[in-house]
Order: sequence, then C-alpha cells, then structure tokens
Amino acid sequence: MSVSISIGSGKGGTGKTMLLCNLALLLAKKGRKVCLVDLDIGGADAHLLFGLFEPKHSLTDFLNRSVDTLQETIHTFYAFHGLQIIPGTGNTLQTANMSYQEKQRLLRAISQLDVDVVLIDVGAGTSYHSLDFFMFSDIQICVTMPEPTSIMDLYSFLQLATIRKVLGSFLSNSQIGSILKKQTFSSISEVFDLAENTQTGAKQKAQEALRYFHPLLVVNRDIPNTNLNKAKLKKLVAKYLGIDIPSLGEIPEDPAIRDALKAYMPVTELSPNAPSSKGIVEISEKIDKIIELFRQPTMR
Repeated sequence: MSVSISIGSGKGGTGKTMLLCNLALLLAKKGRKVCLVDLDIGGADAHLLFGLFEPKHSLTDFLNRSVDTLQETIHTFYAFHGLQIIPGTGNTLQTANMSYQEKQRLLRAISQLDVDVVLIDVGAGTSYHSLDFFMFSDIQICVTMPEPTSIMDLYSFLQLATIRKVLGSFLSNSQIGSILKKQTFSSISEVFDLAENTQTGAKQKAQEALRYFHPLLVVNRDIPNTNLNKAKLKKLVAKYLGIDIPSLGEIPEDPAIRDALKAYMPVTELSPNAPSSKGIVEISEKIDKIIELFRQPTMR
C-alpha cells in the first residue's frame, strides 16, 4: 500500500509545485517507486519542471473516460530515476464542476496506484477541490513564505481545512450531519458550538477528528529575522484551530531556483550544492523517515 503526501498552500506563488517536484525526485533517487499526481486544477504545470511540454495523456483523459484506467495516464521519466507523473488538467468546465462521484472515482484510482509513494500537488486556495485533495492524503505539507500576507493566507487555508475535516467526521451521523452541512462556518469554534448544541458530546467527537491532523510546515524563500511571523502563525493555529503545525524545514531565498525553473529542471538536480537544494534535501530526509513510519502496520 502506498503512502500519500499532499502539498497545499493558501495562495499561489509560494513554491509549492517546485518543492513537490524536487521531493518526488529525491525520493525516487532513494529507490522508492514514486508517482507525482498533479491535482492543481486550472494551474497544472508540474510536468514542465521535468521538460515535458506535450504529455500524450493527462488527468483529463481519465476524467472524461478517454482512457479506462488512471495507470494509462502515467509518464515515466527514466532519466529521473524512474519517477512517474500524472500530468494535470486545465480548468475546463468538467473539472471545475467535478461531481462528488467523479471526485471519489479519482481518489479511489489514486489510492490504487502500484507505487510506494504518491505525491499530490493540490491547487492553491480554498476551493472544495483543493481542501478535499489536501485532506485525502496520509501526510499533509503546507507551504508559505515569511511575509505577513502569505502567513495569513495559509492560516485561512488551514482554518477551512480543519472545518472541512470536522464536518467530514459527522457524515455517518444523519442528525448532526444534516444540520451542519446546511450551515456556513467562518471558524472552527462555530462548528464545535453548533455540534454540541445539536447533540451532547458532539464537540468532543469533533475535537477527536483533529487529534491526528498535524500539517507539516515548510517556509520557502526564507530570509533572516522572520521568526516572528512564523511564530505568530503557529500561535494562531494552536489557539484558534486547536492543531499543531510542526516545522518540516525552510528553503532559503536563492536565485538558483529561478535558474532551475528556466531550465525546466528540479533545482536539486541542476544545482545540487545551492543553498535551496541543501534545504530541500534536509526536508526530503525528514519526509523519508516519516514515510517509513507510515509503512509500519501499526500506523495504518
């Protein structure tokens, strides 16, 4: 059974896809069978970072049933240690209005991929698609930059993700579920209060749903003297969302990343000694250890 990892962010331009592609390559280098799935609806471009400009198949072919299986949309990069990628889809009417049944069919197919690790690129922002794809995985990584606006965008993303996760925990309870799904919530505390008012003990169940939800934080384009902003985010999340976001690492501001993007290559491959590459390698080493933990039967 594969271990799935999703990477999301509160807004575009944080370097989410750049990090994802480099992690995929580094994990493949370790001998793991890795598949990168680009679920950034409307902004799918992960394949470009490996120099693939015109994929023969993409996620669109699976969604419109031009192919029978998701496996048929896989492209294998033998030059990149056998890394597999499923190129994403453009922002078509079909994908923008993907039904619940279509989404479930897609997620089932992803969970059945015959690989060790599935890396999922989640679209930036707070659409239902982005939130559901982010929450689908075993391990969640969130990417931000140290500037205040990026920090607050990520907080908003995490706030809606926690609400989405808690609401999902009540789907099997027809009484609470039918009431909660009709409401619009602006904070997790509103969900807790209405759940408890509907049924005694529901708040505790809602809090339990978040017990193992600990998205890992990566700060990209990190520069000195920004600890205050990062600390502020952690405090906000702990106080108002009731979750912890452990730090996975930082990627320093580095022109080598821009050069790598222009060369259509992961920076860890083009410039392995660059400061950003070293930061990403450290992050990949931590992720590799976490993957090993998830592969143990007791973690499933």
